Amino acid sequence: MKKEVEERTSFALRQKGDDLIGYKSHEINNFIAKEDIIGLDANVLVDIIESDEFKEEIKIFVSLELLKIYTTNTALGEARHVLIKKRNYSFERATSELNKILKEFNIKKIKHNPEINIMAEELVNEVKRKMYLNNIHTFPNDFRILINLIEQAEVNLYITEDKDIKKAAKLLGLPIRVKIIGEASNLSGHKIKEFFKENRRVRRRK
Repeated sequence: MKKEVEERTSFALRQKGDDLIGYKSHEINNFIAKEDIIGLDANVLVDIIESDEFKEEIKIFVSLELLKIYTTNTALGEARHVLIKKRNYSFERATSELNKILKEFNIKKIKHNPEINIMAEELVNEVKRKMYLNNIHTFPNDFRILINLIEQAEVNLYITEDKDIKKAAKLLGLPIRVKIIGEASNLSGHKIKEFFKENRRVRRRK
């Protein structure tokens, strides 16, 4: 397997008196390239349920690459909210459909860790100071999802519709690749296929 150089930025919080202080460390290591571990945000979970073409493409992508997929309890809650409020699902139907895709794709669910949530809040504040956010109301929760996936599941490929997440990850030097896909209902079948085809090409070039 190909050797690569990994640049990893890690974060930690330390108590200093009554204050929580964030620390950032950066290290560079030679390592054997790891398999991708995918994280999914809430809107991507909705797309899997709502778009047959998206569902089929991600099924092919995952089965060919034998990838691990993770999401969080908060992402699932947000996805259920979208299905109920914007897609007119009942609570029971939304819950049932989400449970189906967890089983079908063997998606592992992690529970948010309170300490990691605090760390994420500190990083959100740093991002707010350094860049403009298009979705300032939803960004903090979405960013908590991302940080929990990185810290708890070592996710290194995150699929999302939120461009702010990608910019923030780059700004902070987070050890993750963020791939943006538009809302599946607004994409043609061709564009959905191209998204997954491009990511397969990226993996082959590693």
